[in-house]
Amino acid sequence: MKFEVSITLEKNKYGDFVRAVGPDISQTVGRSRAAVKEDHDNFYIYISSPDTVALRAAVGSLTRWFKVVKDIMEEIE
Repeated sequence: MKFEVSITLEKNKYGDFVRAVGPDISQTVGRSRAAVKEDHDNFYIYISSPDTVALRAAVGSLTRWFKVVKDIMEEIE
């Protein structure tokens, strides 16, 4: 069984965040795999894992990456 989550983010609101962590998102981390797709208006982040523990860890990592980007962006402004 595979566990998956998808996250949709608006480009005009979260574009800088996704572009900043995009290379990290697209790598295999632990037992999870992630991919970023996009269309005209949105980014779509897909995470798949063999179990819920790995899925939770991957979502937690993504959340931390976004927080770091947010903190850096606020510091620069």
